[in-house]
Amino acid sequence: MKKFLALAMAAVMALSLAACGENTETPETTTDAAVVEETNAPVEETNAVEVTEEAASEEATGAAEETSAVEETTEAAAEIDLNTTEGVVEFYKQAAKATDAAGSINASDKMSLESLDGGEGGIGKLISLFEPIAKKALEKNSGSVSNITGGYEKLTASDVSSAKAVDDGKYTTITINLKDQVAGMVSPEKEGTVGHGITTLGKVQDAIDELGGVEIDHSNGSITLTYTNAYINVKVDNATGKIVSGNWGYKVNVAIDNVTAKISFISATLNGAKGVVDYKITF
Repeated sequence: MKKFLALAMAAVMALSLAACGENTETPETTTDAAVVEETNAPVEETNAVEVTEEAASEEATGAAEETSAVEETTEAAAEIDLNTTEGVVEFYKQAAKATDAAGSINASDKMSLESLDGGEGGIGKLISLFEPIAKKALEKNSGSVSNITGGYEKLTASDVSSAKAVDDGKYTTITINLKDQVAGMVSPEKEGTVGHGITTLGKVQDAIDELGGVEIDHSNGSITLTYTNAYINVKVDNATGKIVSGNWGYKVNVAIDNVTAKISFISATLNGAKGVVDYKITF
């Protein structure tokens, strides 16, 4: 009775919150080698100087552009009031954008079942079959994350329950707590309070479609996801304006009513089934 929601967890775990060169050799020319070397020496030396000057110029230009970008980021950050929720949110958005612009990150996400309650009805036989499926689904959808999560471009102070920034001179640590979000069967991943800040599980049907060997009929029922305890905790390098480490996370409270589940020849209607999944991203 109390371990059924493994199925529910599997059904909503569709989040995934993913140059070559070729060498050729030129045949050597042996005719009048000494004369050719002597004749070409001044030209080669001149070309070498030109290439060096060009490389130096490109390097200087690149350094200037990088310095300019850093200065612009620093200036923009300096204008933000980190004593306000609006300021902290804006600072985070700029840091997230700068980090994504710099390339992929090396982060990972993890999902785990925190609690299960099968609700009403005799579903003991289903429990033993659903639990392994749920665990595999969770493992499948836990993996690497290559960019800053969420639809942070849309994140605003109205999505936030509290926000704080601590600047130690070298780094600024941002802590943002997001308001709870309730989602139904169809909910875009990057919409809503949690979607803006972290990304939600998206459409429940997409997850159901991934469940091999399981049939779920929710045409006359409902599956509701409530996202709680959502947080963003990141460290930003003041010199570059980029995120150097961080954690994002939330709990997904799943509620299932009047949904029929079937494995092989065993089926049952689920009423009042509920459970909690813990989701975390570490960078």
